[in-house]
This record gives sequence, C-alpha cells and structure tokens, in this order.
Amino acid sequence: MGGSRSSRAVFTRLWEAYGQGRLDEALHLIDPDCELRVSVTERTYRGHDGVRAGMVEFRRAWKSATLTSDEVIELDARTIVVIGHVTAFDHSGRRVYDAPLAWMARFSDGRLLAVTSYPSRDEALAAGPEPRSEDG
Repeated sequence: MGGSRSSRAVFTRLWEAYGQGRLDEALHLIDPDCELRVSVTERTYRGHDGVRAGMVEFRRAWKSATLTSDEVIELDARTIVVIGHVTAFDHSGRRVYDAPLAWMARFSDGRLLAVTSYPSRDEALAAGPEPRSEDG
C-alpha cells in the first residue's frame, strides 16, 4: 500500500491541527469509524461527528487547557502510546485539573482508527502490544 504514512507522522499532524484549532482540516487523517475513549469522563465518541463533538465538549468545559506530548512510544507499526500532561482551568480561572495523561492510539491505512486515554503511562503500555525494541 504505497503512500502509507507512519503512525507517528499521522499523530504529529493531528496533534498540530488540534493545537492550532484546525482539526476539521485534518479529518482525512481520521477513519470515519474512529473511536475516541476518554477515561476521565468514561465517554466514547464515534466517527468524525463524535470526534468533533468530543472536542467541542472539551473546549466548553474548560476556560483553558494545556496538553503536552512529552513522549511517543511506538509499540508496533499501527500502535503508539503518547505520554504527556494536562492542566485545565475552569471558567473562573481556577486550576481544577492537573494530571499526567496517557493515550494509546491505533492506526490503519494511514488514518487514526482508535484512541483510548488511560490514567497512567503503565496502564496505557499494559493495554497494548510490547514496545518495539531498539536492538531488533
């Protein structure tokens, strides 16, 4: 399947599009049947409309939120785990959420197929295949 994009490259493009408020311009990188599962709210969003709805809900819930991506671990050609942090402020300006963030993302044919958030790095890594070894 020529032209297939790496999972890490697709994630990077989606991350940048989200951060710049241009996620709609990157929907071609998201499978129409994508599932987004959020551990904090125990919600699941499905498809492009679900992804949009999840992002709208997230932006409405917080006056501001900062998400960092500190480490990307490639588990296999289709699966990555992203480790980061989220700090969110409510509409009164108080910091109400400050916690580590871990996601496992699965890709198929160069598009995001599923994202599941986990409360910790260890839980995200335990849910996926073994990480690729640098030694082969």
